[in-house]
Amino acid sequence: MKSHLARNSAFNFFGQVLPLLVGVLTIPIIIRGLGTDAFGILSIAATLLGCFSMFDLGLGRATTKYVAEYLNPDKVAHLPGLIYTSISIQLLLGIVAALGTLAFVPTLVTRVFVIPPALVHEASVSVVVLVASAPILLASNAVRGVLEAAQRFDLVNYVKVPTSISFYALAALAIPLHWRISTIIWASVLARALAAAAFAILCVHIFPQLKIFTLSRSELHHLLSFGGWVMVSSLAGQMFAYLERFMIASILSVGLLTYYAAPFELISKILIFPASAATALFPFASQHGGMQPHLIAEISNRLLKYILFIMAPILAIFIAFGGTILQFWLGYDFALKSTSVLQLLAFAFFLNALAFIPFTSVQALGRPDLKAALDIVALPVFALYAWILMSHFGITGAAFAKLVSSAIDCTFLFIFARKVNAFHFRTLISGTLARSLLLGGGLTVVFCSIGMLHLPLAWSAFVAAICLAAYALGFWTLGADAEDKIAARRMCRGFLGAKSISAAAD
Repeated sequence: MKSHLARNSAFNFFGQVLPLLVGVLTIPIIIRGLGTDAFGILSIAATLLGCFSMFDLGLGRATTKYVAEYLNPDKVAHLPGLIYTSISIQLLLGIVAALGTLAFVPTLVTRVFVIPPALVHEASVSVVVLVASAPILLASNAVRGVLEAAQRFDLVNYVKVPTSISFYALAALAIPLHWRISTIIWASVLARALAAAAFAILCVHIFPQLKIFTLSRSELHHLLSFGGWVMVSSLAGQMFAYLERFMIASILSVGLLTYYAAPFELISKILIFPASAATALFPFASQHGGMQPHLIAEISNRLLKYILFIMAPILAIFIAFGGTILQFWLGYDFALKSTSVLQLLAFAFFLNALAFIPFTSVQALGRPDLKAALDIVALPVFALYAWILMSHFGITGAAFAKLVSSAIDCTFLFIFARKVNAFHFRTLISGTLARSLLLGGGLTVVFCSIGMLHLPLAWSAFVAAICLAAYALGFWTLGADAEDKIAARRMCRGFLGAKSISAAAD
């Protein structure tokens, strides 16, 4: 089971990295080919596609949880009623969201967004197409959740990755074909509709009982009660993610927002790995948590250890060499104004990375209300002290407010995880997790010392490489247990075997 969880995490990781890499490579081409105004409309479209998930009332997450629970033999007969009820409600919510939003399209295009007159019609058509596609996109999330519940992340990513990449590919293809923006949006929506159909076909293949359509009122109650709390956390998460940006623009200036947003976007990408692991953990914990809570605690500790192993060097590098990174990336002015922001945000996102695991365990074990209640209390408090800190310390105060918020959130999530027996604080005092934590802290201190010495870049890189090698050796000796080492050796043998087969074929 644990190797299956690792495999699913790897699928999710590459499923996020590959579209990101394609975006990095194609976005400059798209901007040069279509122009900044047209690319801005595409950016709005991408944002709208991401925002549709807020309309699902948390039902996508709820579907994954309960389908995973119902995979047990005594409950599997309830699957059709659960799945079709969820899909039907998602379709209905999508229709309501589309009808409610269509009336505001002219206002969005002409008043909310500043769009050149020549592109107003194209933008209007694009937004209408996106809004009209809401039912299909929401239903697609529900069907994909069924595959995730079955822990078929291989199939999910085989469909999701090409669909995500198609957005950038279609935009790049539009340049030589002279497509309009609305044509790109039409093609993107069609790609997502095909993905939804593929998800549905795969679901029926895995669960043949879905050939019989049925609805269930009792399952609707389960979905809405769980999904409602998830929706609260989801909306609060969106507000936590962007609130300080709006506050910077209103309290300080839009210009200073750039010096905050750039390092924020850079450092936020480190969450890809913990998010991949947490996505794989959720259905697993939902299925096995009720019968084997000790197993969830053991796996959570192991995932935390792996996250520590990967994130500690990233944190150390950004803390010690953040100014150098910003200077190479964006220039001396950014390094002067944003280095402290980058360093504080690095700490904040490091804590966020650790918090993914208890957050996922708490929701999977049926207590989404705990995180939702925390968010309801914490959000206005965060707005208050963020405002105070920004007023006195500018964007550095905003970054420090983010760090305080992350620390509070992380602490309470571990307390909640302890409450549902998905985590034990004694592992922070003894055992491999405690030793991994000490190793990560020691590496950060050493890297900070290197940065304070102001060595030439080549010497700093050389010493840092030696420290990273010593850290990896220390983790193998002190942080990895016998099971970790067996798994690592098995992965190495598999990689070398695949490489030798490929070489023989050549």
